[in-house]
Amino acid sequence: MKKIIFFICVTLCVFYIYFLNVDKKIYLVSIGDYLSYGINNLNKININYNDELKKYYKNKIGKYVNYSSYDDYRVNDLINDINYNKIIEYNGKEYRMQNLLIKSNYLILSIGMNDLIYKQNLNYIYIDELLTDIEELFKIVRKYNKDSIYFLSFYNVINNKSYIEYSNNKLKSICKKYNINYIDISNLNSYILVGRYPTDSGYLYIKDKIINFTN
Repeated sequence: MKKIIFFICVTLCVFYIYFLNVDKKIYLVSIGDYLSYGINNLNKININYNDELKKYYKNKIGKYVNYSSYDDYRVNDLINDINYNKIIEYNGKEYRMQNLLIKSNYLILSIGMNDLIYKQNLNYIYIDELLTDIEELFKIVRKYNKDSIYFLSFYNVINNKSYIEYSNNKLKSICKKYNINYIDISNLNSYILVGRYPTDSGYLYIKDKIINFTN
């Protein structure tokens, strides 16, 4: 009888330690546009902030998925992908979008810049509509994810500082409303030589900004 009790106690301790360690593992999911993809100013992919985050956390990473869609990926594209529970592939494995959101405890979102870049005759009315779409996105994401979410701010690649400042001020308030960490990367322009894509140093800058919130 004593042996049985001892065995049960040992088994429970092992399971307790196992689940304690599992809870500490990071399930890092990054979803977004060209920034998440990691295209640099030479139109190449050398590094991106997601891979650098994975290196930084090393043994803490339990799962890592980077869903970087096509270069003109926009807010409503992501909303549709979530609502239709799109199947995505990463490193030879398939994942359902909603399941990714549920399991992720570190979710990084980079979305919205293309909505500004590709809009002709950009104005404040359109920006307000875009921000409404982003808020709808946050509602949907929060439906599935109750953990840490990080949203990258806009930076000025549309040559209109007023529009970017207006958008970011609104975004900061929307993020706060949904308990989402607002990552200010508005100074990313310092790492852009030409066009809209950052240098490799720019992606390291984004990585450092995210780490400041996760530590």
